[in-house]
Amino acid sequence: MSMEEISRTVKEIKTLIENLQCRVEALEKAVKASSVIVEVEVPKVILEKKTLDIRIGEDELLGRIILLVKEGFFNEERTANEVADELIRRCWHPKDLKHIRPSLEQLVVLGILERSKIRRKKGRGFKWVYSKNKALNLAE
Repeated sequence: MSMEEISRTVKEIKTLIENLQCRVEALEKAVKASSVIVEVEVPKVILEKKTLDIRIGEDELLGRIILLVKEGFFNEERTANEVADELIRRCWHPKDLKHIRPSLEQLVVLGILERSKIRRKKGRGFKWVYSKNKALNLAE
């Protein structure tokens, strides 16, 4: 490279640097002179609750437990064993009593019953008890 070419290249670089300095100064003035406002829109989420009609026959275990709810059996807290005893007393019990606890859990999920833990009177630990959901409105 000759000296002339080097000198021309240096002049071009100086010109570019001066242009960049002018642009940076202009940007700095613009930022200092005005404030930056950022607006963000947040969507509003509305949850709609719809009632769900569930038809359960009185000849099914769930239906029989719901009849106990309607009769006020669950106005007091009841254990699964107490529910089984009442179903046996009325000759409503299923062939296998192991289906009672899952049915009670299903009614808890549906919001018909509430489940809570209480300390056992004898021995250690806790037991689950079921009672009628206070906000429950059973249709005929």
